[in-house]
Amino acid sequence: MPEPHSTALEAPPQVRVERAGAVAVVTLDDERRRNVLGAELRDRLRAVLAELAVDPAVGAVVLTGAGGCFSGGGDLASMPPAGPAEAAGRMAEIAGLVRQLAALDKPVVAAVSGPAAGVAVGLVCLCDVVVAGESARFLFPFTRLGLVPDGGLVHSLARRVGPGRARAVLLEGAPVGARDALAAGLADRVVADPGVLDAAIAAAQDLAQRAPLAVAALKRGLRESSGSLGAALAFEREHQPALFGTADFREGKQAFLERREPSFSGR
Repeated sequence: MPEPHSTALEAPPQVRVERAGAVAVVTLDDERRRNVLGAELRDRLRAVLAELAVDPAVGAVVLTGAGGCFSGGGDLASMPPAGPAEAAGRMAEIAGLVRQLAALDKPVVAAVSGPAAGVAVGLVCLCDVVVAGESARFLFPFTRLGLVPDGGLVHSLARRVGPGRARAVLLEGAPVGARDALAAGLADRVVADPGVLDAAIAAAQDLAQRAPLAVAALKRGLRESSGSLGAALAFEREHQPALFGTADFREGKQAFLERREPSFSGR
């Protein structure tokens, strides 16, 4: 069913940011509408991601949804757009959000409880680690609605679960539960619902301890250079010589020799 339009008396969509050490916990918060990714929530999320990208105190990000629901996906109440220009603008906005999340140099962990639908699964697939609760359900309603997948899903779901599995999931549109998501590679771990956020934060805190320059380069390589062996070797040739000269490599090597945890500076 389409979600009802909000009124002036109702709380506007929020994107809350809380800190857990070097981890920024980003929460999509529009519980009444199941955190649907309408224009306002998308704009707020883009602004938050832009701030976190340049914040040196943030080493990793957790992305989650409020109220036991990751996100109900696209805002059906705003569909169809008024005309071709508005439709093109809508897709450009979604593409901008997808590109921004994909380009974030810092590790991103998704904490998924309850439903993650449509375009929201596209955001989940862009995260580096996906922690799902037992209640998590990944929903792909596109062919049942008469639409094609958006949020980059034709690309990102195939990268996560393989082309054959992605084809079947997107064509059939059947819900994928937490355990099936784990088996397919859509989720990386499944935990009891009460522990989802804590498990995601713990994973993000661990990733935040990795060498920031190496993580940023690795994420770029996985995003841009993993399509062929030649591209992967070119990526290594471009980035490894520069990383050999960093303070982080010297610290990592010394910590390895001294059998201690490294303390990286991002230099």
